[in-house]
Amino acid sequence: MNANKYKFKYFMDPEANAEFTEENCQFCGTEENCLEGEYFDRGDEITSVCLGCLVKGETTVQIPQYLKDRLYTHLKNTFTEKSSEELNELFESIISELEKNPPVRWIQYNDWPVCDGDFMRYVGEWKQEDFNNASQNGNGKDYILSILDDLTKSRIDDIDVFWNDIGNYTAVFVFKCIHCNKIIGVAQSY
Repeated sequence: MNANKYKFKYFMDPEANAEFTEENCQFCGTEENCLEGEYFDRGDEITSVCLGCLVKGETTVQIPQYLKDRLYTHLKNTFTEKSSEELNELFESIISELEKNPPVRWIQYNDWPVCDGDFMRYVGEWKQEDFNNASQNGNGKDYILSILDDLTKSRIDDIDVFWNDIGNYTAVFVFKCIHCNKIIGVAQSY
């Protein structure tokens, strides 16, 4: 499998970070680089899509309305000088681009973050070791608290319990801003 020949604006390294299935692509029949259809958020309509058919637009990932609202509000607040027409054009372009990226293996719901007038790029699901390695002092617990959004941080009663649950019942999906390189972690639990 060489999924890395495909480049996506909002999804780094699909070979390592996407959820693949053994089921042949329902559009072209190939058995190579087939994404699990469940994460496209289109009910039972999608079972398997190869990366090639995703790039060609045979189908797209369903972007929920609340994410569209999040993006539009963010664009309005970021680009105050743009007209409504310009904002709508930018909004449509960004949504169209995200729809053609592999989906994240969300546990609960699609929670794609925005930064600097765009969606962020999915880096992958990180384990404790990844946070330790990314921190400047080797303290992954402190580092993860510095990159989680305020809502997620407010839900953590005990950082040690949260930390020990990563990789078991909690997943932390990490995103990087395309423009400023800011890192954000989105935590979801089973």
